[in-house]
Amino acid sequence: MPQTEKKLAELLPVDSSRIPWYPFLRSSKGIIVPIKCLKCHFDNPDDTIYCGKCGTPLKSAKEISITKTLITPTEKLQKGSTVAGRYQILEELGRGGMGVVYKAEDTKLKRTVALKFLPPELTHVPEIKTRFMREAQAAAALDHPNICTVHEFDETEKTSFISMAYIEGQSLKKKIESGPLELDEAIRIALQVAEGLRKAHKSGVVHRDIKRRSWILD
Repeated sequence: MPQTEKKLAELLPVDSSRIPWYPFLRSSKGIIVPIKCLKCHFDNPDDTIYCGKCGTPLKSAKEISITKTLITPTEKLQKGSTVAGRYQILEELGRGGMGVVYKAEDTKLKRTVALKFLPPELTHVPEIKTRFMREAQAAAALDHPNICTVHEFDETEKTSFISMAYIEGQSLKKKIESGPLELDEAIRIALQVAEGLRKAHKSGVVHRDIKRRSWILD
């Protein structure tokens, strides 16, 4: 086995069944509601066709995903508005199936942060809110240069949100779309991704939704 492949194999232990939620690994992507396999009861990402544990065909996400059935357009926060008495909204960074992320200024600590909001219409769904909070707790327990730092979980009258470090840069997806990566650069990025995942795995957290747009290159 080539040395690079051997290194990656060592950094990526396989255990996708330990924790059914998704930590932030330098990602602004919304939390995903898993699809439970009717045969082995394994939680799978909502865009999965077959169970990742036993291979059983799953119902389509359109049939059972809360993302597809409950989401309605979330009210957009205006630039300059204040959240929780301290976060001043600067701009919207992106929207996912179950959340929206804003760039904001923490006026108390004088730092730029990213705020990930749970849509108001899902705040009162106990399972969703619990998963959202557990996602924050799982990510907050991870301290690694390749994992986005979570500052806090908080709530307003309308919704819940997570405050995390703002990463200045572009996603791996946009980087690749701009042109082919040099071999050395691709290896460097892959190793950093693997290092972040290794830290998460050692802490008992499995991401299970690794995509190019989930990684920010600073």
